[in-house]
Parts: sequence; C-alpha cells; structure tokens
Amino acid sequence: MKRLLLLTVIFLSGCIDIDIEIDADSPAVTPTETISLYVDNFNNADIKLLNETTESPFFWLRGTERNVYKSYGDSVDFDGLRSNGWSYSKINSLELIYEDSETSMVNMNFSRYDEDDQIILTGSANYLLMNDDGVWKIKGGFAPTKLSTGQD
Repeated sequence: MKRLLLLTVIFLSGCIDIDIEIDADSPAVTPTETISLYVDNFNNADIKLLNETTESPFFWLRGTERNVYKSYGDSVDFDGLRSNGWSYSKINSLELIYEDSETSMVNMNFSRYDEDDQIILTGSANYLLMNDDGVWKIKGGFAPTKLSTGQD
C-alpha cells in the first residue's frame, strides 16, 4: 500500500515520465473527448445524452456542498441556468490529470456565456470518470466553488 501511494505521488508530481500503453480493451473515446462530448450535450440541454455519458448515481462536490443524485439529469435545471443568463458554455482548457484502465480524472476550465456572447462566469471543475465496459462515463465532479447547476 505504501509503495502504491509513493508511486502515485511521484507520478502525479511529474518527476518521472511514464508511457501509458493503450491496449485493445481501452475505450475508443478518451476521457478528455468524453468531457468535450458532455459539454456539447450540456449546451444542447440533452438530458438523455447527458445521462448516457454519466454514471449513476452521480455526485457533485461544489465548494462545501455535497450532493448525490440518482442520475446526472437530476442535478441540473436548464431553465434555472437560462434565467440566470446562461446561453451556452465553452471549454477553455482540458487537462488529463490521471488515467489508468478503470478510472481517470480530467480538469476542465470553462466559461459560461449569455445570449450576447458575453462571459457571465469562468470556473473549473475536476471530473472523475470510470471505464464502464469500454466506455468512459463521468461519475462525478469536484469544483472549488459552488458552481450553479440552475437549481439554486
């Protein structure tokens, strides 16, 4: 256990260079591509596709608030987001933080825009993804501040 922890710390600190080999059982869509697809589905307010790209139950840790939802669709209210001025979101950057054969973590910095293409919010979140039979699915998100999902 101590050895695994030490290897994890070294890997995450960037002190060593590790090549990850992709095998035939690896998902065809990468974790960062999954997050991009998630944002496309979010911008289309497509609850069905959002639920397909996420794993149930879904969790959000936003600031000090912690919530678990039966499905991702239960965590978001697009009418509430629109009433706060949201029209669409755009990814500013994606960074793969960690990936193994079963889990991955992706950091996304993004901006929310209004109808006049003005930025109304810029934030970041880390997403935990799980390999579900060869498909990356988002299990939950961590944000340092309480990002609105339209329900507040």
